[in-house]
Amino acid sequence: MSVASGAPELWGRDEALSAVDALVRGITVTDAPSAHLGPEGHAAHRTLLVVGEPGIGKTSVLEAAGRRVRESGGQARWIVGRAEEAAIAFSGLDTLLHPLSRSLDDADPADRELIRSALQGGKQQAGGVLFLAGAVLRLWSRWAEKGHLLILVDDLQWLDPSTQDLLATCARRLDGEPVGLVLGARPTALPTSWERQATTVRLGHLDDVQAGRLLDSLPTPPKGRLRRQVLRQAAGNPLGLAELARSVARDGRESGAAGVDLPLTDRLENLFAQDLASLTPMARRLVLVAAVADLPDTAALAEILGDVLQPDPDEPTEPEAGGTGDESTVPEQSTAAVFAGRTRVLDVAEDAWARAEEAGLLVLRDGTVAFRHPLVRSAVLAAFPFDERARVHRLVASAPGLDADRRAWHLAAATVTPDEDVAAALESTADRARLRGGYAAAAMTLERSAQLSPRTEDRVRRLNAAAQSAMFGGHPKWVADLTAAVASLSDDEEARAEAHVHAGWALTVTSRHDEAMDRLLKAADAWAVSDPGRCLEALGTAATVAYNSGDSRYRTTLLRRYRELPPHEPNAESAWILASCDPHGGRAEALRHLRHAASAQTVELRHWGPLGAAAWALDETDAAVQYYGTLLELFRQAPTSGGNATVASAHAIAQFEAGRWSAALSGLAEAERAASAGGLELAMVSVPLLSATLAAVRGDAERAVSVLAQGTRDFDLRGTLTFEVRARQARALAALADGDHQVAYFHLSRLFQPDGRPVHFHSSFHGLADLASSARRTGRTEEARTIVEGAVAQLPADLSPRLWLIVQRAHGVLEEDPARAEELLRAAAFTPGAELWPFERALSLAEFGEWLRRRHRNADARAPLTEALELFQTLGAVPWATRASAELRAAGVDRPDMPRRDATMELTSQQLAIVELAAQGLTNREIGERLFLSPRTVGFHLNRAFPKLGVTSRFQLRDVISSPKGHANAVE
Repeated sequence: MSVASGAPELWGRDEALSAVDALVRGITVTDAPSAHLGPEGHAAHRTLLVVGEPGIGKTSVLEAAGRRVRESGGQARWIVGRAEEAAIAFSGLDTLLHPLSRSLDDADPADRELIRSALQGGKQQAGGVLFLAGAVLRLWSRWAEKGHLLILVDDLQWLDPSTQDLLATCARRLDGEPVGLVLGARPTALPTSWERQATTVRLGHLDDVQAGRLLDSLPTPPKGRLRRQVLRQAAGNPLGLAELARSVARDGRESGAAGVDLPLTDRLENLFAQDLASLTPMARRLVLVAAVADLPDTAALAEILGDVLQPDPDEPTEPEAGGTGDESTVPEQSTAAVFAGRTRVLDVAEDAWARAEEAGLLVLRDGTVAFRHPLVRSAVLAAFPFDERARVHRLVASAPGLDADRRAWHLAAATVTPDEDVAAALESTADRARLRGGYAAAAMTLERSAQLSPRTEDRVRRLNAAAQSAMFGGHPKWVADLTAAVASLSDDEEARAEAHVHAGWALTVTSRHDEAMDRLLKAADAWAVSDPGRCLEALGTAATVAYNSGDSRYRTTLLRRYRELPPHEPNAESAWILASCDPHGGRAEALRHLRHAASAQTVELRHWGPLGAAAWALDETDAAVQYYGTLLELFRQAPTSGGNATVASAHAIAQFEAGRWSAALSGLAEAERAASAGGLELAMVSVPLLSATLAAVRGDAERAVSVLAQGTRDFDLRGTLTFEVRARQARALAALADGDHQVAYFHLSRLFQPDGRPVHFHSSFHGLADLASSARRTGRTEEARTIVEGAVAQLPADLSPRLWLIVQRAHGVLEEDPARAEELLRAAAFTPGAELWPFERALSLAEFGEWLRRRHRNADARAPLTEALELFQTLGAVPWATRASAELRAAGVDRPDMPRRDATMELTSQQLAIVELAAQGLTNREIGERLFLSPRTVGFHLNRAFPKLGVTSRFQLRDVISSPKGHANAVE
């Protein structure tokens, strides 16, 4: 969220910023002290403690607090703790006063003398800290006469104890004063007294969506494999994300070794490994071993290290940093002896482990070793030269009990020059990863295998295999990088064709439609004679480009190429090609291919996507939900694949059209996570388009418009016609929710040319009936009739039930002859099979009922209006339910059921996903594992969701969340 106009955005810090807002509001009102609160309770109302690891964003939150208090007419004063001044009494107080040369002028003479005495002598006069605190409080009160005051204290853990005691004493006496404190501290050095007398907010790691948004806000966001590496290595640390992205942009490491940690900037290395130098040499080596081996179990580390030689008594002992040899409690030895020795390691290492933990590098608990943060591990590795790291990698690889995959990677990490044995071992590791569904891991491994391949043909083959795995894992920019490497290495037609199809796929999730079609058609041409099956696959991928772009040239070209292929069995690709290029005229043929492919005894993973897309385009919506759902479930069983934003988004669209709105909203959270993590352009636009549509139909028009503006501001909708049409439809629905038919008609009329030709050959037709309805309410029936007649002329006689319903309703609304209008509206309202699209059926029922009522046929109108009201209520379409209820009252129904609002409509997609899992009985930890969130983040979202749902605990959620498909339980 934006903290201020022109200010940087703080992703994932809503809880902290809400606490800041509450504190700022609190200090603007100087109520009398609350008698029922003790001193520490008073302090908690005026003191906010922001806790988090280095780089997590504490300073950013404090800066946001300063901006917000100034925007509210107040003022902010800073204190920054410094490690080098921690032993200087009242150095923190001096920091508060020093920047303002006349800051003590507002103090009474006696108070001024008391404060100066403390600053100059390092101690207070008789009366101790209470007298000094009184003087400081009176000074703050004088400052606050010019506007409420916020004292911002950063790096509390390094603030001198005298100033800490002084601030704590002042905080307990702030009630009734327009003064508050916001303090930032690291958790490992947090004075316990502050936690008792402050409202504490702990900053957690950003989730994938938040981290992705932060990266995209940078001047040069990383793409492809490097984006994935930045996300993995930073592990949600905002400073780590920004600094690693800067390192990538500066060094241009597109050709860096796959699987190797990105180099840290000096700032990160100093921040996360600053305590490494204080360790004994033995402790530093063991920390290096832990970083290289990356095993959590101390026993496993001991087994890998084997026995370590006890030092030679005659060998000099290495002194600790900053000390003498006598201060070292652990016998030291040469690096070679440590890594080659054969005596017991645990006894020798016990003290070294303890020292590393005391330094804040490691956490030892129940026999496990974990680095405090992944960036600490990266900083440790960066602090040692390559030969030291390589020696440990080779030592770990030589351990007899190590699995083959780990051994291959350790050998690769110790290898600089091409080595076929290591490259082949990595390729075998990638094969095993693919079998487990770990496509991203397989791509990373194959890329490193290619880098170590001595022969060019092996390198090209492995690069293409890596591109295919990255494609299955949902990483288009990475695919583009890998295929570019193939193009630079090989002139082989087969290898280049394979690279073309992978690169073309990568471009299908972008708005670069011409480039995508060019690459895919080149691949299809190369295989047209030699391998028609591969040619069909390339054309199937190109069909997605043709559909999204809406370009008639692409569809004509694709259909011609498809017809030129030899006869073949109907399959998923052919079904999607036919459905995407001619969903109306070629519907019968496409349906035959779809049903044949879907009825196969075994359906391959790669075919579920085209099957779902074809079913959706042909208005086989329930089948589309099933096929996409199957594919998503298969992806979820392979957690390293990174998910698939395109499939998750398409699944959510199909669920929305099938009337499963809450499930669609929940699915958007998954799509958003995958899109943000992968930097997928089209998916990142598709998600807000559907989110805005859901907000509109549920009655939140303001949010719909806001989401649309935010989600499409950096995207040219005109180049991707299916998105332009979806955006127009969402804006029209938002206007209809507000009862503004003028605005609705404006957007709906732009789904077609003035003569009725559709802007998008498929999606435009879904708005035809709403266009006619808005036209009738705004007196534009003649204009609309021209559009509707021209549009229907583009369609064949044999339509899907859904499209037939839409066309009948459009004609009926505009028909002047009452008998013919009734026939058309009745046919639309009671279309056989229309229950598969409940919103469109409800609209037709409501339209028919209203038509009957306005002709004073109240008795006839009640049945369709009642059924429409029930459908709208079940869906949560509040504005339409309200209108249907009003029509029923006008038709003589005294007390129609009041429109019910779905209680979940107030939730974000993330909150709904969490609430649904909590309603199933999952713990916060289990939910976090499912959604890739921390338990703390899950708890925060639940606490935000409870008031919106009208519950106070997770045990009540089952009464509110009735089923994953919809939420019948609603609030009045």
